[in-house]
Amino acid sequence: MNAPRSEYGPVVLANELELTHRLFERAKHLGLVPPPDVEDRRWSPAAVEPLLERRADIAAALAADVAERAAKLAQETARERDAYGPEVLRRRLGLVRWQFDQARERGLIPEPDVDGRAWSAAAEAELRAGAAELTAALGAVPRVGAGKAAVALGHTTGLPVTADDIRRLAEAGALRASGEFRGHPTYSREALAAVPEAAVEEAVTERLRRAETEAEAAAALLRQRMAESLSAAEAAEQLGWSAARLEAAVAKGGLTRAQDGRYDRAEVMALVAADPWR
Repeated sequence: MNAPRSEYGPVVLANELELTHRLFERAKHLGLVPPPDVEDRRWSPAAVEPLLERRADIAAALAADVAERAAKLAQETARERDAYGPEVLRRRLGLVRWQFDQARERGLIPEPDVDGRAWSAAAEAELRAGAAELTAALGAVPRVGAGKAAVALGHTTGLPVTADDIRRLAEAGALRASGEFRGHPTYSREALAAVPEAAVEEAVTERLRRAETEAEAAAALLRQRMAESLSAAEAAEQLGWSAARLEAAVAKGGLTRAQDGRYDRAEVMALVAADPWR
């Protein structure tokens, strides 16, 4: 399990609440998150614990706030037009920006039919007629990418989940993508909640085991490299040369220095054997 924190900064608290920076700031503005109680910059565990228990309520309140503001913006852009640009169309459909972007990415909103930049009144009317179904298909809570999905699963399981674990869970079929954004899969809160904790633990354990194996292999290669090579000081000592002479030999091509600055032990010892008087 993650060790309990003594204090929570804004970034950590936003991640714990599974909120983007913008939504976290909005939650503070609405009073859903109280002001910091530690030096006016951080939150104490006593302040954070009830917030975490109300995480779902905070998300619902923010979703309602988003919907209310979207409806207000739609009213402000109610004037009928011959064509509608993306920002006006988004507001008339009652969508927030991430919903509009994902709707276009998923083909739920067709490409502009007026000069490739705007939507005609007929296209807007058709889209507005199906706005309720469009909003339902998109959901009120934004889907997240692998990074934020890892934060969410890490919080619920107490495991050090990474984006790599999320990708492996998806490849194994334990986590189903809810869509994609700019070519990358996205995951809904419901999809993340449906992932068995055992599957998460297996993915994390396998990654850590793989990392440990890779670290051991790297250490073995390093030991082998150290055994088969000499540092500049060691090579100069074996040859009985000064550092300047060693550099001169390298410059003339009489001795090879590798990119890591070390010298091949066999090559150095061959020079020693060839010129015992040096």
